[in-house]
Amino acid sequence: MGLVIAFIAALVIPAVFLYATRDNEATDVSEGSVLGRDAAIEYILENYPELSGLGDPSKIRMPWQVDTLNPDRLPGLYAVQFTKGGWSIRVSNAVVLEPVYSVEVEFTGDGAFCWKGTVDQAGNVSAIEFSQ
Repeated sequence: MGLVIAFIAALVIPAVFLYATRDNEATDVSEGSVLGRDAAIEYILENYPELSGLGDPSKIRMPWQVDTLNPDRLPGLYAVQFTKGGWSIRVSNAVVLEPVYSVEVEFTGDGAFCWKGTVDQAGNVSAIEFSQ
């Protein structure tokens, strides 16, 4: 019986570790930051037809590089920088119960653009600025 348990543990523990570390996103990155990133990408790809050829960066088979930021060391502000391919996405928010996420997206490849907007807790996106 002990051998069976050891065998199962040998299979399950690595699988759990791989799942927990998938997409190279640090465990201290808030779910809200990921929500802000993903909602902004979806909004951009759906609302700017001139960017239709870019494709979804989430489908690029490389992990997001994640850096936690705190500009000017301000307490009460949380900011994360996601980078993958030509995409650079900064998500920041005040540390409050129901934050609104400020999202800045920059793409530097063919069809380069900059986009700024906000994402609320429900994933609703409001565009503020777009330039190519």
